[in-house]
Amino acid sequence: MLKYRTGIKKLRWINYLLITVLIAIILPISHVEADSSITVKTKVQYYKGQPYIHLTGGKKSVTDKLNKTFKLHAVKAARLDKEEKKSNKNYFYITMASVKYNAKEKLSVVYEDHVYTGGAHGMDATKSYNYDLRTGKELKLSEYVKDDTQMEKVEKSISNSLLAMYNAGVSIFEENIYDFQLDQTSQFFLYDKGIVIRFHPYEVAPYAKGFVDIKVPYSKFNQ
Repeated sequence: MLKYRTGIKKLRWINYLLITVLIAIILPISHVEADSSITVKTKVQYYKGQPYIHLTGGKKSVTDKLNKTFKLHAVKAARLDKEEKKSNKNYFYITMASVKYNAKEKLSVVYEDHVYTGGAHGMDATKSYNYDLRTGKELKLSEYVKDDTQMEKVEKSISNSLLAMYNAGVSIFEENIYDFQLDQTSQFFLYDKGIVIRFHPYEVAPYAKGFVDIKVPYSKFNQ
């Protein structure tokens, strides 16, 4: 009987040790998984006077890929600026770069290009770069606005915002409150609660208003 009880105690002690070891192994793994979110830091660098966004941290393969893309935009701007100045010393091509969103393993970087070739003012264009920081995949508008029904909801939300701006005295073209160009190629970027649709000068407002950014919460179209 004594040997039997001693055997049971040994088994209990062994089980206790096994459980303790398993807990010691599992908890750190869980902690690592919880802290494994991909994050990057951003800063502005320059190529021949043209700014671009440079990333550090995150997955090296993804960071390297995105850094090449962002720098290339500045390289092209510098080349175009040189070409414009050859035509006329007063002409120029410049770009500006900004980070609009950097959270939840997603990144939105927006470039604004301005070219002046004479006249009352120059011409403006914008390019949005939206990426998944875990995979390096470029995020298209179609991944958020998936079908015609959702697109109609986005259009309605934009019209409501434009109408509110117009009624508040903002210089919005009345005829474009319900009539504007929007498709899967439209420029957009992310924000914490949804997407932001960007309109170029003259699309929904005068040139002096610049780019018009309209927030569309996910709740407005993704239900």
